[in-house]
Amino acid sequence: MSSSIKVLVVEDSPSQAAVIAEIVRQAGYQPVIYTTLPTGIAQILNKEHPDLVLLDLKLLDPHGKQMADGFQICREVKRSNPNVPVIVITAESDDDACEWALLQGADAYLQKPFDREELVTLIGGILHRGESESEL
Repeated sequence: MSSSIKVLVVEDSPSQAAVIAEIVRQAGYQPVIYTTLPTGIAQILNKEHPDLVLLDLKLLDPHGKQMADGFQICREVKRSNPNVPVIVITAESDDDACEWALLQGADAYLQKPFDREELVTLIGGILHRGESESEL
């Protein structure tokens, strides 16, 4: 694992973002946190150059109003850089939401609350899969 691998964490809850970032850091990756999206996701991708995106599905502002649609953000990530894997992380337990996220281009879907090891294994598997595909 390399700390040069950058993981973009898009999570509206600062406390949840900090927990996810710490898991990412302990796994040996470099987390970059966005709790709001001050610019479009394409600009953030161009600025940060992440190797993987962890994306909360429902991004709310501090007043509980939806500030961004995770499905739309996922589509924009894949349109801007199809090679950047996206893991959608959400409290939604609806199978339709999971299926829809995957149809929007997400590489995986993880339901909150999740186990630390589950997230680390998922990130490693997706990053390793990308390395294996690039070697072909």
